[in-house]
Amino acid sequence: MPCQLLVIMLPSRLLVLLILQVSLIYSKAYGQDHVMTLGFQVKPIFRNSFFNSGNFDLIQDSTRYTVKPRIGYSYGMLVRKGLGKQLSLETGISYVKRNYSFFVDDLDSSFSAKADFSIVEYEIPVSVLVFIRLSEKIFMNNSVGLSIDLFKRSEIETSDKVVYTFYRSTWIVPGLIANAGWEYRTAHAGYYYIGGSYQLPFAKVITMSADYYTVNSVETMTTKLGLGFFTFDIKFFFPPDRGK
Repeated sequence: MPCQLLVIMLPSRLLVLLILQVSLIYSKAYGQDHVMTLGFQVKPIFRNSFFNSGNFDLIQDSTRYTVKPRIGYSYGMLVRKGLGKQLSLETGISYVKRNYSFFVDDLDSSFSAKADFSIVEYEIPVSVLVFIRLSEKIFMNNSVGLSIDLFKRSEIETSDKVVYTFYRSTWIVPGLIANAGWEYRTAHAGYYYIGGSYQLPFAKVITMSADYYTVNSVETMTTKLGLGFFTFDIKFFFPPDRGK
């Protein structure tokens, strides 16, 4: 995917933040021996109950409520600044969309309903990477850091006798990020990376509420969704600026 196309896909407010981040890093990198490079990433988000990715199952008043994550995705731009032969600092801006299916099953009747919804956020990560050289061009790296997650506004949806709402308790929350992978580096064609990462927000900021309208009453269910998730990461970095 050309860099110009990725820039067009990012929201304008995110581009402003990215330009500020690049400017700050470049002002420190210019004239130094440590290299800086710009890249982009694509990260499919996988359903995984072990990583607390939002799975939920509850039976209340003879009604079963189930939330099941579906495959989501994240994409964005990255800036990497070398801190030494084995260390780098990486930051950027990403768009994150996590998809879910919500099921309501009345155990006393044949009624059932399904609705699909998504949670959208913008992620600003800052990580420190440690590299281990395996060969002339292949490196293994591990990283750990923090991210700032900015969540989209609350939403209300209706689906066949069920009105459900997912809303944020705050629009911004920090989180822990960890990553491991392998990288193939070339001098003129850039860096190619594959790996996996895990993100865990420090708070459950998304609350989901559902009102199920039966013949004689209204049943209400409320829960907070765990938003930790696991991704498969594909990254590309352009040939680095070596401060010349």
